[in-house]
Amino acid sequence: MKTITKIATQKKSGRYSIDLDKQFAFGVSESVLIKYGLAKGRELDDTLIEQIKHDDEIAKAFNTAINYLGHALRTIKQVKQKLTEKEISEDIQAQAIAQLKELGYLDDANYAMHYVSTKKLISPKGPNTIKMDLKQAGILEDDIEVALASYTYEEQIEIAQKMAIKFANTYKRESTRAKQQKIIQALANKGFSFDIGQTVVSELDVGNDDTTELDNVKRQAEKLWHRYRNEPVSQRQYKTKSHLYTKGYNREVIDIIMLALESES
Repeated sequence: MKTITKIATQKKSGRYSIDLDKQFAFGVSESVLIKYGLAKGRELDDTLIEQIKHDDEIAKAFNTAINYLGHALRTIKQVKQKLTEKEISEDIQAQAIAQLKELGYLDDANYAMHYVSTKKLISPKGPNTIKMDLKQAGILEDDIEVALASYTYEEQIEIAQKMAIKFANTYKRESTRAKQQKIIQALANKGFSFDIGQTVVSELDVGNDDTTELDNVKRQAEKLWHRYRNEPVSQRQYKTKSHLYTKGYNREVIDIIMLALESES
């Protein structure tokens, strides 16, 4: 048996040094100190000392996790990764995480619900991207589906419409057809389904007016006409027209611009 001869506070808040038989033996957290009723004069056998040390490892892991959770909501997987970085064993991690779950500090289902709500309001994302993010964060499929059920079709349309308007401005120099295709693709990249993208594009007036369409094709045609200036006339015409077709401009607009370019040559 060994006797506690001194208990002193450490520089780190909530930590205590335990001396046994007038020699430093180990440190403990305040929770472990209280749990075992450690006090000067108490006798400890080797088995109890090892149990105290084990519980202190759990307490340190718990406190590390609490500090990590203080900055934002986290998933079980994310907390495990943090504890692994601190070289905490899997056994200690499991026991610390069990305590965190029991006390409500870790709740993956709640994390998923909160994440979906946030992504509908701040830096908006579509359901597909959100689902992928949650999977990477370690959320179970069932919890993901429950959370995504709160992201209604109407909300998706409303958010996608706002994003589509911004994308329309980004692609304002494209042909109407190319602009529409790029908006749908941009929405898909943000996690919205192609059905949502197509619905939004069909409902919003994102197409160019006649003047803008004509200006866009004229600007691109002039660049192409200059690029192929060393080609024979027939090849120059063919390559310029073909490129404009692939950009989504209609034949009538292209023919009008080509006549103007050819007359200027």
